Amino acid sequence: MKHSSFHGRGFTLLEVMIASALGVMVLTTGLVVGAQMQKRALFEEQTMTAQVTGRAVKEMLTLDISRAGTGMGNAPISFFTGGVVDERSAITVWRQPDLTTGVGTPFGADPTFAMPPAGFPASDAIQFYWGDTNGMITLAPCASGKVRQSKTEFCARPNASTAMVTPSGPASAVMVSGGNRPACPVSIVGIASNAAANSIITVNGGLAESPKCEDFGTATSIWTPKDPSDVVNWLAMRLSGAAYRVNWKGGIPTLEYRAPGAAAWSVVSRDVEQMTVREGVVDFDKDLKGDPTRYYALEWYPSVAGETNHRNPGVPHPAISDCDEAKYILKACMTDDLDSEGKDLPKLTLLPAADRKKEVIKRLRQRVRELEVTLVIRTRRINRDADMTGTDEEGLAKDGYTRRRYTFRVAARNMTVGLQRPVDPAGKP
Repeated sequence: MKHSSFHGRGFTLLEVMIASALGVMVLTTGLVVGAQMQKRALFEEQTMTAQVTGRAVKEMLTLDISRAGTGMGNAPISFFTGGVVDERSAITVWRQPDLTTGVGTPFGADPTFAMPPAGFPASDAIQFYWGDTNGMITLAPCASGKVRQSKTEFCARPNASTAMVTPSGPASAVMVSGGNRPACPVSIVGIASNAAANSIITVNGGLAESPKCEDFGTATSIWTPKDPSDVVNWLAMRLSGAAYRVNWKGGIPTLEYRAPGAAAWSVVSRDVEQMTVREGVVDFDKDLKGDPTRYYALEWYPSVAGETNHRNPGVPHPAISDCDEAKYILKACMTDDLDSEGKDLPKLTLLPAADRKKEVIKRLRQRVRELEVTLVIRTRRINRDADMTGTDEEGLAKDGYTRRRYTFRVAARNMTVGLQRPVDPAGKP
């Protein structure tokens, strides 16, 4: 009699099917979990990249803000753009400008720029200027008694540095007075350094000059000494700076940078969705001295809820670039000498109507002492597994992006160098 043995048997079809099904389930579960972990790791990596980008951009802006105004303080730089005098401060902020047209800015129309799509907030644009003190030259009176003896020549002290003359071409420079006069941009083409007599700086029309800068022969010329008490220390420095904007061309927010005189904007980061800037303006009016909470206090433009307009508490401050004569009268755009009786208003009305807005903005920008910058950084990719209902911490509809907000304040420390106070139309400080 033969005895059956289980050792010689194989798996039954049912056993194989059950084992295969279990194996497929385990493998599928492993793949799903692995894919989710990989997706989560990628998303966390994007979030960390956005955070690192935010810190890097913050450091870059902090550095440029802190050196804005080096060598020139708050002196207005008198450019000549499109046949119009264009005075710019060392720090200039434009509130959410449309740079496709460039209206109200010195950038001009730019077809490579795009505003954000509907539902996304617009950004501010900002420009800084500073003087590079490497190779700085101290100007000296020519035989005529002025530091500028012709349209193309300035006089400097003996043994003037030639560091600003480079083989690559003319150097953009700025002539700063150190007194209550505008700074003038020029294009230096040559420096004849002389040990025995004054050195000669040769300039050309590489940078269009305003009439007040090109005027060197009249009694009202800025280059003409007014009296012995009018101490002016003219300096020539290489003109440096930076401008920043957020461009939505192609639907991707991109923080871009441009140096003075550069033909194109360069990409800094594709993670910055929005940049907003507020300007802290100091009030030097002695009439406020009796109230320690008001004297030398910073007024923020634009103001937000909870901030006080010391001159008119019921009227919030707009952005400085939005100030005009009407807001000036309402004390939304205050100046040191605009008191409760409006005594400064007749001084403003002495100017042509077309210049009044410029004068109000100029007075405020000369008093900017601190900037508050807010950056909204977002991940480059959408997390499609995220909850897309309601709004996120930035107040935007949830769309799968993760955002981080960085708000920081930086003192414009160089605004105390070459400090100017505006001169009213009657010629009195």
